[in-house]
Amino acid sequence: MSERTLKLAQRRTALRAHCASQREELARVAGNIESRLSSVDHGINMFRRYAASPALLVGGLALLTMIGPRRLLRWVGRSAVFVTAGQRIFRLLR
Repeated sequence: MSERTLKLAQRRTALRAHCASQREELARVAGNIESRLSSVDHGINMFRRYAASPALLVGGLALLTMIGPRRLLRWVGRSAVFVTAGQRIFRLLR
């Protein structure tokens, strides 16, 4: 084998290894993005499911009217903090 052919074969091997590592990195990043978007999809599906029910919409409006928007927003804010904390705890326990 000539020296040029040997160098080309080595370069080809190095490029194939580099491509394989890039594919692995791309798969890891795509999996991370997919997991984040799945939670968004879950939230959208839940919203659609509950928004399709007129009784829930009427009940939500009645709750908003009785409690008041400020108090309701305060409760939602506190609930969001607790939900986020719970998600982080469950993620750590897994």
